[in-house]
Amino acid sequence: MKNKQAITAFYMEMLVLIVVFLGVLLTLSRMFALSKEQSSDARVLTRAVRLAENAAELVGEARTPEELLFMLNENDNAALSADGSVRARYSRDMAPDKGGEFWVDVTWEDSSGFVRSDIIVYWMYGGEPVYTLQTAAYLGGGGE
Repeated sequence: MKNKQAITAFYMEMLVLIVVFLGVLLTLSRMFALSKEQSSDARVLTRAVRLAENAAELVGEARTPEELLFMLNENDNAALSADGSVRARYSRDMAPDKGGEFWVDVTWEDSSGFVRSDIIVYWMYGGEPVYTLQTAAYLGGGGE
């Protein structure tokens, strides 16, 4: 009789260990899936920041929205809108691409030689911007 109780206790203990092991396994797999998603989001954000920084440098170099368009336009990836802003598109690896997943919108507000620009980067045609950068440049003129 004692031997039968020992075997039953052994099976119960093994069953509890298997349940605990499965719980730990499920928790770890969920954590790894979430970390992969965060890594992907971080990669998109890093690329968006780099694209915005590059556009900000070009805003400082350009004298007009048309000149900014000329600097951003490679492989026909940029266009000038009616309000004077420029939209350029880039691929996942940040190469100029007419059908790219990244959209970089650059506004141009000139007031007496002082240009203010909002640079907004979108990912995958989404309505929510990934990154926004406000910059300004003094082009000279105004009181001269």
